[in-house]
Amino acid sequence: MLTFISDKKERLDKFLASKISSVSRGKIQKAIKDGLVLVNGKKVIEPDFQVSESDQVQLPEFKKDELTAYSLELKIVYENDDLAVIDKPAGLVVHPGAGNTEGTLANILISKYPNIRSVGDPHRPGIIHRLDEDTSGLILVAKNQQTLEYFKRQFQERKVEKEYLALVEGHPPHVHGIINAPLEKVPLKQKMRVGSGKEAVTEYWVKGINGEKRSNKDNGEALHFSLLRIKLHTGRTHQIRAHLAHIGHPIVGDAVYGHKSELIDRQFLHASRLKFQLQDGTWLEVESELPEDLKKVLEKLEINSDSNMAN
Repeated sequence: MLTFISDKKERLDKFLASKISSVSRGKIQKAIKDGLVLVNGKKVIEPDFQVSESDQVQLPEFKKDELTAYSLELKIVYENDDLAVIDKPAGLVVHPGAGNTEGTLANILISKYPNIRSVGDPHRPGIIHRLDEDTSGLILVAKNQQTLEYFKRQFQERKVEKEYLALVEGHPPHVHGIINAPLEKVPLKQKMRVGSGKEAVTEYWVKGINGEKRSNKDNGEALHFSLLRIKLHTGRTHQIRAHLAHIGHPIVGDAVYGHKSELIDRQFLHASRLKFQLQDGTWLEVESELPEDLKKVLEKLEINSDSNMAN
């Protein structure tokens, strides 16, 4: 167990980063969120928690791990000398967590692009943004530091358009809607909720609905479903999942914000479209088709993913 005494008031993650220079700040933040850090003997899970002078901070020693290359074919939608747009399959973790350095997208990237090791955080090399493990679809990867910093600014300034497709339980009351509700972390859980947190804005359009076409009405699962096209105006953790659950239409298969489904063994959420400006000023729009597992669900429910109920 490592023990440090604070000599001034500052953020917990910043304090620990100054004491453990061999460990990335991202990894320190992950350890805090995982409940591994104690301040004066009490668990603290907020990286921005303010430690005061003479506070005692304790945490386990970090394992000296390093990303190992892992070869796996990736579907690349677009690529140039500076970046690649990957079509991530569901089930693939984007970057390692505490004690997990194997089989992630980050491991695959350093195998395919060896020079990417030096781009950004060593445990999430070149990764500009992320998708949940069970969310499929488009993700941007930078091949050099300049590109990484450029696109991080683009995301921060909300200049990147991000759209998703999601199947939800029930039928929203309107074919177009905007959910403007701040999100905050649920204490001691890897989960978000509407509260007094950061601004979060999600816009949706209903693309298709089904009728009562379910044969098993006794398992507690919804009989009505809606396919939504979703546009993110902010990029908070679990934003789409938390917002849709908040308005009473959780994503099908989302066991965290809704419940498991007999229709599919993962959440029906797919990052389908990105639109962004390259460093030379050119605008690029890339799209990803629904994976086969999601198409089969729509076929079973007789929902046409190409239809548009709202423009």
